Amino acid sequence: MTRRDFATDELALAAAAIARTEDDLLLDFGVALAGPGAARDGDVDDLRGRANNWFDRNRDELKNRLCGHPELERLTDTAIDTAAVADLVAALTGKTAAYTVAAIILKRGLNWLCR
Repeated sequence: MTRRDFATDELALAAAAIARTEDDLLLDFGVALAGPGAARDGDVDDLRGRANNWFDRNRDELKNRLCGHPELERLTDTAIDTAAVADLVAALTGKTAAYTVAAIILKRGLNWLCR
C-alpha cells in the first residue's frame, strides 16, 4: 500500500469517525445502509445488525483488500491510518461510509478481519 497525502477534510472525517465508539459507528453505518428515515424509524439493534450483516457479507472482499500486506499490520486507530483504510474500502462502501467502516475495522483490529 502506498500512502498518499490526505486533504484536511479527509483527515477531519477520519478523526471524527475514530473518535466515536464502535456501537455508534455500527449505528451510523446501519442508518446509511437502511436509507433515509432509518435514524428516525429504525430500531437501534436492527440498524447495528444491518451493519454487522454487511461485514459478514463483505468479509472476503475486505480480506482481499486489507489482509496479507505487512505494512497494513501496523495500522492503528489514528486519523491517518483510518483515512488510509478508507481509501481501500471506498469502492465497497462509498467515500463517506468508508471512514465509518475503516474506523470499525481498526477498532476491532486487523486480526479480527484477517484471521
